[in-house]
Amino acid sequence: MTSTPVPYNITNDNVIMLLFILNIIGQAYVLLMNGASIIERVKATFYYERSSAPFNDRTHITRICNGLMYAQTTFYLTIITLAILQRSGTPIVAGNALIYAGAIALLFITVLPVKKLVCDLVNNILYTKKEAYEFSEKYLFTIKLLGFALAPPAIALLFVPGINTYYVHFYLILTAIAYIYAITNGLFRIIFTKKGNYLEIFLYLCALEFLPIAMVWKSVLQLSEFITIKI
Repeated sequence: MTSTPVPYNITNDNVIMLLFILNIIGQAYVLLMNGASIIERVKATFYYERSSAPFNDRTHITRICNGLMYAQTTFYLTIITLAILQRSGTPIVAGNALIYAGAIALLFITVLPVKKLVCDLVNNILYTKKEAYEFSEKYLFTIKLLGFALAPPAIALLFVPGINTYYVHFYLILTAIAYIYAITNGLFRIIFTKKGNYLEIFLYLCALEFLPIAMVWKSVLQLSEFITIKI
């Protein structure tokens, strides 16, 4: 007689909960040590002024904060993806949950830097070095800022078992819109400064934003299916 697999409950996973607590502590540290600078950079992200001086985040403390923010973005992306996969019917059980989580985390850890490198390569080829560097800094900060934006849905999925995933999806759609707006605003203000470049910026976003996002989600589904079959 074979035993029935134990359904996976993410809130009972000690490793996930420990990482979650560490992330909360890390976010508190970031806000305490660098909160004012983050607020200023958020303003610059959504209300960019061409004449403003480039933001300097090369100090020791801001480097630590930047690393923590990047780790938080990766962690919350992993938690949200894992929870949505489980609620959509992926058969995740207690014995293999960390394999799913580790594979998804590794995917995001790999994809985010590669995506930035591709964007930097394209921008350095097509545009000036100054424009490419300035947009790269703004793009990287937007990615790191996602850690704060993704915390609410991650917390909801972790600690509100009965929450309707439509609310989570709606929040994630709003977050995606804000992300695309921040990226588009930076492109218009830094790179596409001439009017009438709407087709060019549309093609740019399709090639370097929309297509990679779709490919990542497809990769997540294929990875989940592969793990399910092999385990």
